[in-house]
Amino acid sequence: MTRTRLHRRTIPLVGLACLAFAADPGQAQSLPAPPAPWVPVAPEPAAAGWEPVTDAATLPPDYLPPPANRDPAELAIVPRQGKPIENVGIYGIGGGVNFGSDLPNSGVFTGRIGYKLNETLAVSLRPSVIFGNRDVLGRYNGQTSFQLPLTLDLFRRSVVSPYLGGGIATNTYSTGQTNAMLTGGVDLNITQNVTLGFNVNYVFLPDGVTFDALQAMTLLYLKF
Repeated sequence: MTRTRLHRRTIPLVGLACLAFAADPGQAQSLPAPPAPWVPVAPEPAAAGWEPVTDAATLPPDYLPPPANRDPAELAIVPRQGKPIENVGIYGIGGGVNFGSDLPNSGVFTGRIGYKLNETLAVSLRPSVIFGNRDVLGRYNGQTSFQLPLTLDLFRRSVVSPYLGGGIATNTYSTGQTNAMLTGGVDLNITQNVTLGFNVNYVFLPDGVTFDALQAMTLLYLKF
């Protein structure tokens, strides 16, 4: 029995022949159809402009912030971190009566300009113009005198606020001189803006003036 050996070059040809016989003899073979031509697409509409949100409840759920997971009891024990801003200035204007054993009872125009040092202390300038005076001979006249003490105010937030200090006094007993003075008193803070004050002043009088160096004032002024 004789065996026939196929050459390697004949194997592809045999495969092609097998494919030809396996194909449907009634249908012609063709290449795949080419792709369709590119069709232009209309551009997307422009995005709408930003609009402010006046009510967070109208936002979609995706845009709402997550709720805070804090226990109300825990929040209640958290200390307050900041204090309310307080005006550091003290301003007052008012009037009263000045009296002394050797002076006529006279009207007083007074003011106050202060600075708050902390929760309890303040410093204040307390200028006062005193209408009515007396000369070194004891005669009453219509001259004015002026006093300008600088005081340290204690317990400024309390109803009763004492103060003490010193300054200058001009034309006391119509001498035309400026002399040193000491002062001490108390402010009764009736309301936040109304204060009733009492003070006692000691003026270091020049030589030759033998009148009483003590004076007192009762004042009522508005505080801002």
